[in-house]
Amino acid sequence: MAPHLAGSKKRRREPVNVNTKLMEIYEDLASENDEVRLKAAQELVSQFTPDKSPGDEDIQKALQRLFRGLCSSRKAARIGFSIALTEMLTQVFAVGRSSSLDVQGVLGVWKGVSDASGGESGQEARDHHFGRLFGAEAIIKSGILFNPKTLLREWTKVLDLVFDLAKKKPWIREECGWIVYRCIHDLASQKADGKLVEVAIERLCSNDLARTPEGVAIWLAAKDMFSDISFVSKMWKHDDPLDSKERNQLAKVMKESSTETDGEGDKGAKASGFWNSKLHFAWDAALASLNGTKNSKSRLNFVDFWTEIVDNGLFAAASSEERKYWGFSLFIKVINEHSLQLASLVFTKNLIRCLTNQLAVEDRYLHRMAVKAAKAIQARVAKEPAFAAASVKGLMGSAGAVNFDQITKTKTVEKIVSEANLDALNTILPLFEQLVASPGTTDSKAAASNRQVLASLLLSMVRARVSASDAADEASEAALERILFIFARFAYFTSEGGKGSAQPLFTQQSQELFRSRINSSLNSIIAAQKHAATLPYAIVRKIRDAAKSEEFGKFIIGMDGALKDSVKGAFKALKRLSSMEKKETAAGVEAFKLLYSMTILQVYNGDADAASMLDELDFCYNKFFADKKSNKEEETSEASDALVEILLSFASKQSQLFRRMSEQVFTAFAPNVTATGLESLTSVLEAKESLAGQQEMFDQQDDEDAEEDEDEDMMDVDEMDSDVEVVEPEDNDKDDDASLPSDQEAQEDDDDDGEDAAEIAAFEAKLASALGTHRADQDLNEEESESDADMNDDEMEEIDNQLVKVFRARRDALSKKNDKKDAKETMVNFKNRVLDLLEIYVKNKTCHSSLLALDLILPLLRLTRRSSVKQISNKANSVLREYTKLCKGASLPTLRSEDVEAVWELLRAIHAEAMHSGPPAHASGCSQASLLVVKVLTAHDKEAVKGVVDIYGDTRKAQLLSSKCHVQPTFFTDWNNWCVSAGKAMKN
Repeated sequence: MAPHLAGSKKRRREPVNVNTKLMEIYEDLASENDEVRLKAAQELVSQFTPDKSPGDEDIQKALQRLFRGLCSSRKAARIGFSIALTEMLTQVFAVGRSSSLDVQGVLGVWKGVSDASGGESGQEARDHHFGRLFGAEAIIKSGILFNPKTLLREWTKVLDLVFDLAKKKPWIREECGWIVYRCIHDLASQKADGKLVEVAIERLCSNDLARTPEGVAIWLAAKDMFSDISFVSKMWKHDDPLDSKERNQLAKVMKESSTETDGEGDKGAKASGFWNSKLHFAWDAALASLNGTKNSKSRLNFVDFWTEIVDNGLFAAASSEERKYWGFSLFIKVINEHSLQLASLVFTKNLIRCLTNQLAVEDRYLHRMAVKAAKAIQARVAKEPAFAAASVKGLMGSAGAVNFDQITKTKTVEKIVSEANLDALNTILPLFEQLVASPGTTDSKAAASNRQVLASLLLSMVRARVSASDAADEASEAALERILFIFARFAYFTSEGGKGSAQPLFTQQSQELFRSRINSSLNSIIAAQKHAATLPYAIVRKIRDAAKSEEFGKFIIGMDGALKDSVKGAFKALKRLSSMEKKETAAGVEAFKLLYSMTILQVYNGDADAASMLDELDFCYNKFFADKKSNKEEETSEASDALVEILLSFASKQSQLFRRMSEQVFTAFAPNVTATGLESLTSVLEAKESLAGQQEMFDQQDDEDAEEDEDEDMMDVDEMDSDVEVVEPEDNDKDDDASLPSDQEAQEDDDDDGEDAAEIAAFEAKLASALGTHRADQDLNEEESESDADMNDDEMEEIDNQLVKVFRARRDALSKKNDKKDAKETMVNFKNRVLDLLEIYVKNKTCHSSLLALDLILPLLRLTRRSSVKQISNKANSVLREYTKLCKGASLPTLRSEDVEAVWELLRAIHAEAMHSGPPAHASGCSQASLLVVKVLTAHDKEAVKGVVDIYGDTRKAQLLSSKCHVQPTFFTDWNNWCVSAGKAMKN
């Protein structure tokens, strides 16, 4: 012993045996890793299995340690210790096991360890409260209170401790109620004695917790699962919180607005005192009970429950934002989790009003919850398209607003109707038709706005339906036909005195809008090539029938006798075409049906040229189909030429609908196009992109305005929601991008600016002359103007007359300039459409392999060079490139002896065209076209290569000697490359 410790009187501490393995297990039980916690719990419980024969003292220590761990403030401690405690209690009190430790002793340990004596800090007290809560849950889950026999006294003690904690600490009351609520479910699954539940209900009432959300949930669970037990009387009418006579009290309880006493004098529990964003489990209990099969006549149904408790409770105008938050959470829960039947019933007035208001403004408190609710609706519709009908009715019906999307600045309804299936559409369409007729307002302007919204939604339905997988079905066709007739009913009829007359009456602008929506709908249908011939025919037939019956009012389109006869004849032809279509798949039958239907629709739209087009169509129809005996080749050619003219008249309109319609018809009849028809197409390409060109093409006789305006750029036209065609640049080779050099563009801009400046200067000069003044920056050394002198009335009147003339001249000049710009836009659009038709033509094998197609080469080359619009130039070159690419091998045109000289002239003309200066695309096009013609000539006669060499030689001479020859080097490079490959083939 050390000297300095010799006199020490301290007792030596006895060595303590520490079970380090057990300490590690307890440490791991508090780990945040799930796997570590579960492994530790398993190791701990394995030490107390019957085969290990643990002593009572060890069990007692372990229980104390586990209960104490439940009171820990470490994040995962309560979870790990709760799992271990539950399993350990199950092991210790297993059937047939002998132990001096009883349930009463376990409850004593639990109560003693988790008791907050009052000397702890606030956080320590909270930890003890949670320890008691988790301990109660472990005891109940372990089943030691119920197996092998029911221990009512101990069960009652546990309930009292839990309810006492819930009563004293409202912030933990929901968790306390949840434990008992889940216990009732477990007892029901185990078919336990109902006396246990009776005790739970009795202790619930004794602690004044029956009229709380937790109490309602526990009561409903007991009533639904143990209907034969006795309930505490006079707590709820008919012992049911969901009784219809309890709706007011239930509403107060569920939104936690009850305070000290109830209406009948029973003492009530205090409100929880704090707000939890998580939805209370009592709502799940109430919804589950409402869905039960034991609902009595006096009980609330779901609609009444939702209206009274949720809509008039949580979503009342005076309700707090926090309660509305709960309301949105409940709404989302029903939409996501419950049946279609229940989800269809939750679109109530106050809820939709709140949803609309919160969606409309981003900085509102519940905006994010409203967005979440809207997305939940869309997600349910995407998952279950049948839900679209209920959603649309809820958002736009009596509880919502027709312009819901516009108010909320979202596309909620638009996305919903786009996802709707056929069954939903059949429910939505009558609603929309009713809303179009009566849009919920007497104000004409507001009604027009609402009708525009509905028209856009109907158009969205059409576009979604034609792209759906079942779009080709008859049911889908019927739905599309119904939508089209909703448009037609209000677009072409007055509705006065008719079935379902519109209030207020449609304005002319609204009717024009609906007519444009018909065109947009047909545009989508024709583009998808589903029902492209049947639906246009069906809609014009319905319009005709409604005009005869006046079922929806008077027909607003006036037609004279001759026009009526033309329309009548067109319908007869359509009827014959329909019967012909059933018997045989004649080429062009559907195309003619479409053409007839669209022309009749143009008549209904008041197009002055449509009547003559019907007569021409009738001529074409007779030559192609009806008059088969006299269907000679020249007559068929004449009909084909007339058909091309009709298609050009449609193509000239700035509309995607007529573009696609003309393309579809032209595809069917392209092989029948004659030289005259092809010349009609190419003549458009040769026309100038100016007012003069427009007058030339459309037979306008205003020579004064017939001036070229080739330096104007084409204005972009936005399609928006109509079917007006957008002319957009197309992607081409990099060489084509240089077709309009930047210095040329800059020069054009400078010219425009200079022209504008000159116009302004001229206007100012005329204005100064009329007023007798000059600009401040002009010569100030001139004599003093006498403008300040007094003028008599005659002089003033003379000045007024001169001013009128000056401003009229200025207005006419501006109008003329706008006419030029509009004319250029028209011609550019027309050329685009013709190039689309020519592309269809050259892609047809019968067409590009015919000698007639060679007539396209020069017009396309000249358009590539001459066009002031880069997009047109590139597109013309693209068509030519496609043609030359397809003409090879067996597809190469076969030359006849009588055509040889014409083809030689074509080759010389191509070489003359190559000498002109143009964009790179023009040079490459000339080379490709020249080689194509060379192939045609040499395929007919190998000796023709001698003449070809001479022509190329002459072009080379011109390149060397003439300053006016601008042929590009690649022209000869391509020729040399062809000579190498062709020479080998000729020698073989």
